[in-house]
Amino acid sequence: MFERLSVSQRKLLSWLGLLAAVGIGLLLIQSPPLQPTRTDGSSSQSSSALPSVDQGHGRTYAAQLEERLSNALAQIAGVGPVEVFVTLERSSHIVIAESVTEEDRGGETRQTRTPVILRASNQASEMPLILETYEPQLRGVLIVAAGADNPHIRYQILRAAQTVLQLPAYKIEVLAKSKEKR
Repeated sequence: MFERLSVSQRKLLSWLGLLAAVGIGLLLIQSPPLQPTRTDGSSSQSSSALPSVDQGHGRTYAAQLEERLSNALAQIAGVGPVEVFVTLERSSHIVIAESVTEEDRGGETRQTRTPVILRASNQASEMPLILETYEPQLRGVLIVAAGADNPHIRYQILRAAQTVLQLPAYKIEVLAKSKEKR
């Protein structure tokens, strides 16, 4: 069928096909509704073991993780009060979609990168198109718990922390709380 078309007609047809594919792709990728995030705690909590990433606030992520892990570990039979200290390898970061344009002026090639911006149809707000979101990586965890002087309890604490954090055992240290501070 393409054999009977001229070169310019083939070129036009291929451009129309590309334009149709891009249009269908844009229709399939629906942007999430742009609503302000609520910080009053009225949003529903997820049931996952790790807290959600608070973008740009690595310390908040670590504090949430420490609190939830210490609450969970304190529920283990034979374990008393627990303190958890989390060290982060790096903080969270996001990858934003960019459009790259290249200009060729007198033998010099110049690249210009601009972020892809999404606009809500019913609001005047804009936000960049986020391709990927990376959670902070954990470097290590220190757990100080009452009852960890018992080897069986210490092992249970270690296994629970390994399961929740998905860290190898050498990155988790479990120590017994001193007797006078219980």
